Amino acid sequence: MTQKPEELPTHDVAGRFAAPIDQTPHEPAHWEKEADAIRLLLADKKRQIFTTDESRRVQEALDAETYWKLPYYERWIHGFSSLLKEKGVLQEAELVTEEARLRATGEDKVEDPPSHHHHHHDHDHDHDHDHDDHPYQEDDDAGIAVLSPLQLRGRAVRNLLVARGILSAEEIRAQIEAMDSRGEHLGARVVVRAWTDAAFASRLAADAGAAVEELGLSRGETVLTALFNTPAVHNLVVCTLCSCYPRSVLGRPPAWYKSRAYRARAVRDPRGVLAEFGTQLPEGTSIRVHDSNAELRYLVVPRRPAGTEGWDAAKLEQLVTRDSMIGVTEARRP
Repeated sequence: MTQKPEELPTHDVAGRFAAPIDQTPHEPAHWEKEADAIRLLLADKKRQIFTTDESRRVQEALDAETYWKLPYYERWIHGFSSLLKEKGVLQEAELVTEEARLRATGEDKVEDPPSHHHHHHDHDHDHDHDHDDHPYQEDDDAGIAVLSPLQLRGRAVRNLLVARGILSAEEIRAQIEAMDSRGEHLGARVVVRAWTDAAFASRLAADAGAAVEELGLSRGETVLTALFNTPAVHNLVVCTLCSCYPRSVLGRPPAWYKSRAYRARAVRDPRGVLAEFGTQLPEGTSIRVHDSNAELRYLVVPRRPAGTEGWDAAKLEQLVTRDSMIGVTEARRP
């Protein structure tokens, strides 16, 4: 019997939930990109204010109903704001004061937020949730929305950290731009090089981090492992605890990768998950599911499609998609 959402543990949903995977694309709003950037900067090697595991601990301490209701990046704001208080970097009183100032100056409002009507796709809800449940609250003026309490807290945290010199506006902007510049095109370069250069493929299999650096790419701050699909084995990547993902070569994870349905079902029903993405594998092909974590990220090297002999790198890269490098699909066929 499927458990009710409020009965599910917040820390690990592997195999514990059944629902269709909402694959609707979600373009992150600016506040989401900023929350993403702030969390990454606070945990980087320069500051080391907290770790991924500490951020996860704070989020998982939420009651299940609140955890699943909050949008993904609002959980991140809750996580880093709580840890900043816990470690004495910021105090609740100064956060409340800054939030009051933002309200008084009208900085708690945004015009026509891009995720206003579609933000629910980044919630970890099943398809029975209220599609009008989004983090913005309607204001009286058309096209104006009020930031949610946690979005407002995120803005207050940013302002106080910048004022203290812990972060700079330039660092936040640069982090957002750096992440915006990453995407499947980087991973595709790695895959195509492995398809066309057997020696590189061997180095990628042995030490993926060092191999991607040969191409001028970042290995990231965790161990990167390449998984090679074969006729006998198909690899599928998931993060059952949250959303660990090879950002250095693929950019931000898609909303569906972070969803409860994907995180739960990938380990219990991988063939069913692949079918939802339109991938049908022969019965004789085994599926290996790899669970990412705070120290280890995976990049799937899909099989090179037949009929591409003699193609140049640029043409081959068009066949390599983000989803094929997660393992939910195969490379495009010519």
